[in-house]
Amino acid sequence: MKLNTLTTLLASTALTQAQYFTLMSIRSASPIHYGQITASGQRLYINRNTASYCPEQVGDACPAGNTTTFAGGSDSLSMGVIVPGGQQVYIDPVCGAVGYTQAHSAAMPQGAIVGGWNVSLGDPYGYLSRDRGLVACPAADGEGGYQVFGQVEGLVLSEECLRFTAFGINATGPGAWQYT
Repeated sequence: MKLNTLTTLLASTALTQAQYFTLMSIRSASPIHYGQITASGQRLYINRNTASYCPEQVGDACPAGNTTTFAGGSDSLSMGVIVPGGQQVYIDPVCGAVGYTQAHSAAMPQGAIVGGWNVSLGDPYGYLSRDRGLVACPAADGEGGYQVFGQVEGLVLSEECLRFTAFGINATGPGAWQYT
C-alpha cells in the first residue's frame, strides 16, 4: 500500500514538473543568447523583468511572481498562472507580436493565432517550437530588451530581428497569480 502511494506521489510530481516550464532564448553570438523570456505588458520579451500581480487577499498562496512560467505546448500555450480562467498565449495576426490575454478575459485580437505550439520537455529541459519559428526584435517601447514575435505569413520584420530557439526548462509550478 505504501509503495502504491509513493509511486502515485512521484508520478504526480513528475507530471507537475513537466506541466510548467520557463523559456530561454538560444542564439549563439547574439545579445539574446541565454536570455530569459518574460511576461510584461501583455507581451513576451527577452531580457526584461517579469511583470506580475497578486491580490492582497490571496496572501501567502501567491507564487513569487518574479519568474515567467508557461504551461501547455501541445498545440496551444498558456501562461503558468493560478488566476481563475488562466491567461492564453497568442500571436497578433497583424504585427506578429506574441502576447497573452488579460487575467479574467479571453479577449484577444481578431484572427489571433493560438495554435501551432509544440513543447518537448525532457529531464530537465527541452524545446518550445512554433510552426514558422520565433523571432526577437529590439523592443520599440524604450524599455529595453527584445520583443518576441511569431513568424506570420506576409509579415516583414526589421533586419535587426533575430531568429532564435526557445529552450524550455522544467519548473515546479506556476510563476505568478497573473502576469500584467
